[in-house]
Amino acid sequence: MKDIKIPSTKGNLDATIHEAETNKLAIICPGFLDSKDYTGLLELAKRLNERGYLVVRFDPTGVWESDGDISDYTITQYLKDIENVLKYMLQQKDYKHILLGGHSRGGQMSILYAARDPRISSVIGIMPSAGPIKGKKREDWKKTGYFGKRDLPFDREKIIEFNVPFNHVLDRDQYDAFGDIKKIKVPIILVAGELDELVPPEEVKKLYANANQPKKFIPIPKIGHDYRFNDDEVELVNKKILEKLKK
Repeated sequence: MKDIKIPSTKGNLDATIHEAETNKLAIICPGFLDSKDYTGLLELAKRLNERGYLVVRFDPTGVWESDGDISDYTITQYLKDIENVLKYMLQQKDYKHILLGGHSRGGQMSILYAARDPRISSVIGIMPSAGPIKGKKREDWKKTGYFGKRDLPFDREKIIEFNVPFNHVLDRDQYDAFGDIKKIKVPIILVAGELDELVPPEEVKKLYANANQPKKFIPIPKIGHDYRFNDDEVELVNKKILEKLKK
């Protein structure tokens, strides 16, 4: 693995590359306020690397070690971040196959971006969020902002807090993964956790129903949204993904 800085529109993105001599590139996108170093995506990156992909994990603008302010942490900027990661990697080599995937918000971003860039060859959405933020959560966010707490990737006893302003919600209102997934013409894999309360399986099924063939739906019993805290569940999710990806 190699840590690098990738130029973006708000400074540099903190990224890690799992190197390989290959023409296959995978870009992995973390979830809402999540770190690129969280176990679920870190282990997925390792498994993809073993299967012949050069893999890039990165933190979006405004969070963790990437440049920018938390006010820059929007879907619009995240799309630009993916574009700049891809641009940087294609300057290094002309990759023939480009996989884009992620968990939760990262899965949503993968769908939104793939709908806008025909260079993407395949998509993975692990419990991908889709619709706008509604109800009491939206009302509270507008009044006070949103204080998101996350554990450090390699020390779960330590916590970092992000105060995400309401402009994040307003920016998100512009995007519709349920509609955009209809524009994707390449293979897509969608994963749902039976016990997921943040992104219920029914929401992932709705995305799947809107997706074009070829597509695969992976329902996984007895796991929730934060499966990354359980190594056996991480292994199971990644095993299921790689089985479908191989096919």
